[in-house]
Formats: sequence, C-alpha cells, structure tokens
Amino acid sequence: MAVRNLSAALQEIAERELFETPEKLNDGLVYIRDWLQKQPHLNARTDDQFLTTFLRGCKFSLHRTQEKLDYYYTSKTILTELYSNRDPYDPEIQELLKAGVILPLPNTLTESTPRIILLHLTGMNPDKVSFLQFQKLQLMIYEILLQEDDRIVTAGVDIWTELKNTNHGYATQITPTSLKKFNSVLHRGYPIRMKSVYCTNCPPIAESLFNLMKSILNEKIRNRMGVFSGSDEFYKKLPKKLHPIDFGGENGKLSELQEFWKGKVESYRDWFLEDTQYGTKEELRVGIPKTSATLFGVEGTFRKLAVD
Repeated sequence: MAVRNLSAALQEIAERELFETPEKLNDGLVYIRDWLQKQPHLNARTDDQFLTTFLRGCKFSLHRTQEKLDYYYTSKTILTELYSNRDPYDPEIQELLKAGVILPLPNTLTESTPRIILLHLTGMNPDKVSFLQFQKLQLMIYEILLQEDDRIVTAGVDIWTELKNTNHGYATQITPTSLKKFNSVLHRGYPIRMKSVYCTNCPPIAESLFNLMKSILNEKIRNRMGVFSGSDEFYKKLPKKLHPIDFGGENGKLSELQEFWKGKVESYRDWFLEDTQYGTKEELRVGIPKTSATLFGVEGTFRKLAVD
C-alpha cells in the first residue's frame, strides 16, 4: 500500500520538525515491519500508511516507534473497558454521536497549523451514557483521523473542551486512575502531536479535574494548557473565525458537523470490528508479561507523561 503524499506545507513540517527523508521513511518501514514480524506476542497492522503515522509521530526514532506500537497494542488488549464493543451502532455510542460531543473542525488557520478538535459535552447525559463511553468514542475518532488526516501527526492537534451547561453528574465518574489510564494511552500509545489543550466555560469542579490532568503531564504540555472564562482572552489563542458558526465563528455548523461525524464513524464499522483481531498475547511476550499494573502503575501514583 502506497503512502499518501503530504501537502507541500505538511511535507515541510515533516522534513523540518520530524526529520523525514525518503530514505528514512523507506528504511524505517522495512525495519519496523521486520521487527513486528519477529515479536511473537504482537499481532499488528503492517500496512505502509499505518506504520508511517507511527514513524512520523516518533520523529523517525526506531526505538520510540517500537515502544509506541507495543504500548498501543498492549493497551488495546489490557484496557477492555476502552476497546471492547467498539461497534458504532452500540446504543451508547449512538447516543454520543447524535449529541455531537466530539467534532474535529474542518478549517485550520493555515495549511501548516493544527487540527482543532472540539469536545462539546453539553449534550451528554450521565443517566444514559457513561464518561467511559465518551473516552472510548474519543479514541475511535482519533483512530479515524490517523487513517485519514496527516495533519494530526505533522502539524498536530488543538483540543478544545467546551463545558457550558454540562451535566455535573459526570464528575463522580471521573477518577485519578481513569484519567491516568486514558492520558497514558493517548500520549504514549497514539502518534498524535498534542499542541494545545483548552477548556472554556469550565465550572469549578471541572477545573479541579483539569488541574489533576495537568499534574500527570510534563511541563511542556502543561504550558500549552489553559482554562478560559472570557471570549476575548480565548480568541487570542483560537481566533474567532475558527470557532463553529453557532459560537459566532466561521468553522462549520454544529448540526452539520454532528451529522458528518456520525456518518463517518458509522462508515468505519467494519474497520472497528476487524480491529479486534489485533493486539498482544502476553503469554508469548519475551520477558515479563504486561498487566494493567505494570502498564499504568499502582493506583494513586503518577508518572509524568512525555508529549511531543
């Protein structure tokens, strides 16, 4: 399978910031595919496009690529609460898709700036859908973006969480352990360049959780995180024209984005069902088998996560 050509702007980023060259890409694909075939515990996708996202996400460090791929597939095996039953037609996932709670926005500031992903939690109801299902869908959409959007591994992503009128009942479902597991998987397992994390209209209880999340990340990403109560201050970080039309911007209408992403996730049903075959067989791992404890540490301890 051929690797998609990057746009000129993204190719420049790949070469300047990720140290990509045709030789590194070709040699890296050969090396990583050969390495995967020699790992008795790993059953992984090996197509060129998939492996290229990991090489780029690790700036072509072969060792980091090996670590990230292993973490990605080990997490899929161990964290059944996030990776089992990823059928888009599952009733809880359908509830979230209809509410439009996770919406990658279509426009970016320039050809070389990050993709904006809006987490619009207003429509979520804790009596119908658990926060765990929201995390599951978030990872599902990241996987679709890894398949289709080269921007998220080159220019990166800005995550914008909008919490106006959000049901506070979710606060009781979020624990330090669940936050740690999700952030560990996202930052250590997915080849996504996290550029900024914003929270707007954040109630005090959510701000406490936001600060807890900051405590497990390294200084580099902590400096890219911010809570905003006023529009003018936030516009300096994310210009108004990049906001959805419903928020006074020019970046898509929420109802249309919801309909688009509902259809997009549903179109990946076969992919998600087929993806269940990939993962690890820990009994075949050379060395000590991985468990939830070895992967995420004991409850109550936090290792700072490195983010590009």
